[in-house]
Amino acid sequence: MKKQIPNIITLLNLSTGVTAIVIAFQNNKLAIAAMMVVLASFFDFFDGLAARLLRVKSTIGKELDSLADVVSFGVAPAIIVYRFYQQNINFQTNELFGVNFLFLLFPLLYVCFAAYRLAKFNIDTQQSENFRGLPTPAAAFVLISLPFFPFFHYSIIIISTVIIALCYLMVSNLPLFSLKFKNLKLKDNLFRYILICLSILLLICFYFKAVPFIILTYMILSIIKFSLSKKLEKKDA
Repeated sequence: MKKQIPNIITLLNLSTGVTAIVIAFQNNKLAIAAMMVVLASFFDFFDGLAARLLRVKSTIGKELDSLADVVSFGVAPAIIVYRFYQQNINFQTNELFGVNFLFLLFPLLYVCFAAYRLAKFNIDTQQSENFRGLPTPAAAFVLISLPFFPFFHYSIIIISTVIIALCYLMVSNLPLFSLKFKNLKLKDNLFRYILICLSILLLICFYFKAVPFIILTYMILSIIKFSLSKKLEKKDA
């Protein structure tokens, strides 16, 4: 039974992602759907934490986690953006079978890149300690925060540009430090503590609109961290 606890938490992640999709199709419920994606990220965090604490690790758990992430951080955010297009952007195009394929194009692109990112992560041994490319939950957070910006109601170009940028970042080789704490020492977690402090400050000031700025801060801090690490390695060589 102990071995199944992480898998049960992963299934809660999946269930929450599916719930986000269902809620997104209700009128004026996109904010609630976005919060369900955030809740899914908590389950995504705690399934890994539970596996480490219980010292259980399985191949099926790894695969199940990726499948759940495709739904919660790939499909669900894409559906939220698609519904946002439908509800707020006055752009007349012909529909086929009740689907506006122009509005569907960029959300569909995002899902494909998110799935590719997760598949790549599963076979990439270089991502055991740090990340290469933007993790799907981080990309999803940026996407679901878009409806909270009023000026996005008037620009399909801006939203589509953000989606293309996220697609590129997910499959790029941009080095990003992991958010997992192995200990609480300041020396080993300086950049993590800086990110946490700045994130709290941004959330207090801008609420959910702070999310894109938090992710941007995360990327900038990662670039600084790995640049400093390279300089230290050259000095020691």
